[in-house]
Amino acid sequence: MKAKIILTSILCAAIQSLSAQENHETPAVSKDSATIMATTQEPIVTQAQLEEKAKAEEAAREAEKKAKEFEKEQRKLEKAKKEMEREKNEFEKRQKKILSAEKDVLKAKTKLANEKKSLEKNKNKLDKKKGKGKLTSIEIQEEEIKISKQEVKIKELELKVQNEEADLIKVRS
Repeated sequence: MKAKIILTSILCAAIQSLSAQENHETPAVSKDSATIMATTQEPIVTQAQLEEKAKAEEAAREAEKKAKEFEKEQRKLEKAKKEMEREKNEFEKRQKKILSAEKDVLKAKTKLANEKKSLEKNKNKLDKKKGKGKLTSIEIQEEEIKISKQEVKIKELELKVQNEEADLIKVRS
């Protein structure tokens, strides 16, 4: 833009000096109509050229303004695109967290169910052995201790299931 302004100012200066030289060369004594016409038409042509140059400069300024506005719009679009990408990534992270929490709940419930089955199985075994009368009182107590440990473990697993479900609810909200 600066180069355009400099070139335009040099051009205007050259045109002014050229028209000044032409005005000095025309003899004032001779009243030839062709000479008078030439001197009066040349400044008009240069004036028309100056007007064209001014219009061209104005058009260049308008084009530059439009280019700046276009760049602004491009930056806005880029910002919006980045924002959408960020939101998309956040959504995907949230979905991963939800899936992970659902897996944890399912895993805890499966462990709990397996432990309950194992407890029932051990209780049935103990009842059968008691029924046959083959166990001593110490062996019975040992088996009952194992069963009570399993019951404690089941309580812990139930707490874990509750915690995992609470985490899942928290992640979903």
